[in-house]
Amino acid sequence: MIPLMTGLLGWLIAWLFVKLIFWPNHAGIKKLLGQLDISLIINKENSKQQFEAILPTIDQQLNDFFTHKLGAKLPMVSMFIGDKTIEQLKEVFVEELREIFPYLIQHLAAKTKNDFSENLSTKWRPLLESSLLKATRIYRIIAFSIGIVWGILILILTHHV
Repeated sequence: MIPLMTGLLGWLIAWLFVKLIFWPNHAGIKKLLGQLDISLIINKENSKQQFEAILPTIDQQLNDFFTHKLGAKLPMVSMFIGDKTIEQLKEVFVEELREIFPYLIQHLAAKTKNDFSENLSTKWRPLLESSLLKATRIYRIIAFSIGIVWGILILILTHHV
């Protein structure tokens, strides 16, 4: 009986650990999110590198906009815009995007962090908690096994004394 009880205690401790991460009242993951400084993850230097990485996509999207979508939405304007003007407009847009991209990314990250924190208990907790419980199943089994071994050792030691 003692090995089963210590095994269940080990499993329960591992299970409670997962549950405590999502405990309401500013504990667990919500407290951690509140202390997370987004500027350490996303800063101007990172943003510039990220912008350069997506620059081909931006260029392609701007090209598609100026050659196809602008003509469909503003036919009069498209009559006066040629390839040279499109290239100049793209350069101006890309230059402006280079300037505002770091601020946009930081603002987006901060807004996402706040939204995640506000919706943690209603939207994200069920998804994250069940995934974490599945991911830690093996650890709970190990904790149960260690508990059983511990209980057997207690039985052996108490009966030999």
